[in-house]
Amino acid sequence: MKISIDWLKEYIPVTHTVEEIANKVSLTGIESAPVELGTDLSNLVVGHITSLKPHPDSDHLNLCQVDVGQAEYIQIVCGAPNVAEGQYVIVALDGANLPAGKEIKKGAIRGQESNGMICGLDELGVEESLVPKAFQKGIYVFPSVEEPGADAKELLGLNDQMVDLDITPNRADTLGMRGAAWEIGATYDEKPVFKDPVIDDSKVEDDDNLKINIEADDLVQDYLVRTIKNVQVAESPLWIQRRLWNQGIQPVNNIIDAANYVMIEYGEPIQVYDLDNLTDETISVEMATDGHKLNLGKDDTKDLNHDDLVINSGDQTLGLAGVVNGTSAQVDDDTRNILIESAVFDGTSVRKAAQRHDLRGDASNRFEKGVDTGAVEISLNRTVELIASITKIQSISQVIVGKQTPAEPTVIKASIDHVNRLMGITLSADEMIGILDRLGFSTEQNGDELTVTIPTRRWDMSIEADLIEEIMRIYGYENLQGTLPSGNETLGGYTPQREFINKLKNILLSEGMDETINFGLVSKQEARDFNYIDSEYTRVLHPMTEDHEFLRTSLIPGLIKNVAYNKARKNSDLSLFEEGRIFDRESGHDRPKEVEYIGGIITGKVGTDSWNTSAKEIDFYDVKGIVEELLSFVELDSEVEYRASKEIGNLHPGQTAAILFDDQVMGYVGKIHPEYQSAHSIDDAFVFELNVDKLLAQPKKNVKAMSAPKYPSVTRDLAILVAKNITSGEIVKQIFNDGGQYLKDVNIFDVYQGSNIENGHKSLGYHLIFQNSNDTLTYDTVEKAFTQIKTGLINKFNVEVR
Repeated sequence: MKISIDWLKEYIPVTHTVEEIANKVSLTGIESAPVELGTDLSNLVVGHITSLKPHPDSDHLNLCQVDVGQAEYIQIVCGAPNVAEGQYVIVALDGANLPAGKEIKKGAIRGQESNGMICGLDELGVEESLVPKAFQKGIYVFPSVEEPGADAKELLGLNDQMVDLDITPNRADTLGMRGAAWEIGATYDEKPVFKDPVIDDSKVEDDDNLKINIEADDLVQDYLVRTIKNVQVAESPLWIQRRLWNQGIQPVNNIIDAANYVMIEYGEPIQVYDLDNLTDETISVEMATDGHKLNLGKDDTKDLNHDDLVINSGDQTLGLAGVVNGTSAQVDDDTRNILIESAVFDGTSVRKAAQRHDLRGDASNRFEKGVDTGAVEISLNRTVELIASITKIQSISQVIVGKQTPAEPTVIKASIDHVNRLMGITLSADEMIGILDRLGFSTEQNGDELTVTIPTRRWDMSIEADLIEEIMRIYGYENLQGTLPSGNETLGGYTPQREFINKLKNILLSEGMDETINFGLVSKQEARDFNYIDSEYTRVLHPMTEDHEFLRTSLIPGLIKNVAYNKARKNSDLSLFEEGRIFDRESGHDRPKEVEYIGGIITGKVGTDSWNTSAKEIDFYDVKGIVEELLSFVELDSEVEYRASKEIGNLHPGQTAAILFDDQVMGYVGKIHPEYQSAHSIDDAFVFELNVDKLLAQPKKNVKAMSAPKYPSVTRDLAILVAKNITSGEIVKQIFNDGGQYLKDVNIFDVYQGSNIENGHKSLGYHLIFQNSNDTLTYDTVEKAFTQIKTGLINKFNVEVR
């Protein structure tokens, strides 16, 4: 928001330079910068074209005799299509400077003397989009008689200095000149003085014909209108035009310009409509119908839907509420009767509609950040007053209320002692009250307590901390003393969950894996893939792309994309892991649970080829070994079981196992299904995924250091013939169940299926280790345990001991 110093002087005295003001306001918390207009312009005056005749050697040039306030008229050759006798125009005299280093010199054009240049606004640095349409392809003509030779820069507002406020979303009260006057005035202890709008009561009449219906009541807080009859639409006075184009708004006509002027003045968007172009005498504020269209002119049509709040008259859509007006009831030169709207619409609805239709502008910017609900009627009356002051009108209606919500000021209580303690300084009650008074807040004191009434223009304030911030910034951050903090110290540290996650990460890093971080948003297909938790899919409301439409249900799709990306770049030997959240939504719930998971993927080869070693292709047992190492280091006091599974989609049914702790599923490990690998352009890959939250909830072992055993161990080898459908894990589990207290370890050392083996069977060989830490094991003790093991296997699995 650019604050015109010339305009600001109407509210408060200004005695400081624009640089000083910008610096001072920046120190209060609103970043500001000085803006000086027209610094590259000089020697521009008002000229009056007294006569005009065609150039004798040109079919488009004219010889103009121009009164520039000198003793004699000067001749200027002009080729503008809209130049005419009697106009008051901008003249760049001999020696004048224009933007981009252009200098005007008198000379001859096709043999005719030219002593300067008649200028358009764009030639003075005004953006073409801000130049009134009537003058975009030619010279600018002053709308009223001006003194020849007068300073044209001054008249056009190009001598004005401005402070550019970089408004944060919570300080939208400064998106109007009155709000900015309060802010700058408080900085310099100057209270602004405002005049209330005055309307000629003799012209106010009842208008019982117009009816207003608020159908979307939850999205409309206030909706007030007035009508004006027999207005004369014309060009705005220059003082309005220059203030508008300096604010980046194109002047259109006196009615539309008055509405835009009040928006800049009060920060309240105002809309105007041609009353005679309404299809009936009813205004409805309602949701649009799917497929309905809003015509914005020049082949620009917007397709509306049921989420759009619109202003309708019968079947006619006048505009998108709080965003833009259509052309169906646009005020133009033929307009005679107008309707003026002042309203407060739901900011979220306005923001989404403006974003949806790519129509963000000055009005939507204010509504989405918030407007002063206490200034709805006064801004409406100010618009009526301004129109009545710049054009002829016949009558004005009373305020017609569609909906009006009482605007109540906010009341905040604060403790003087608490304010001082938080700021680290000591201010008296009078000093605090004085600062709050500078901001326009009224304050009552009762002992240590201040009761502060906040005007509706400061809707960003609601709690004591807001008051403290206001006192602090107006007092001056630079005036705060450096003090050491007092009070109890709070020791920082990680939560148990974060410590556990860090431990898991460090273990995998020590295993030679690399950590990746992927997006939590995935495509719908990726949300389906590896959804072994059977979660409902959670779609975001406004996805940026189809590839980032759903919340992920697994870490594996992201890791697979990492592998595919690397493979495309000739990097095939990969060992990656990711720790992050997946989103598990139960049926009937709107919001998903966020669950911490850790997952990994391994592909390619282990090791490298050298003179005495060879690289080995990754297999299932490599990734299973990493998982076993991970689980061993976290010291869980639970029985881990790897149970063969065919239930997890997109994993190889013969090389996949669910990971269970005391029969509770914690995750899985397995090989990616060959078809899935091919579809995603990756080689053989093995993955694992574990529920970190469940792991953390498992009981932990009480690990104690023990001395090395003094007594030797005893080993036995066991070879059995067993049915192929029985897993080695089941055999090992049974061996430990029957092996007694001295059985310390069981390792499989042989698997054979082939000739001399009964069909449907396999031969397994195990190495068993027995040890007593306190005594030497006897032969009988070991044999007794070994016999129990063999008997148990025979009874349970019908094995044949070989």
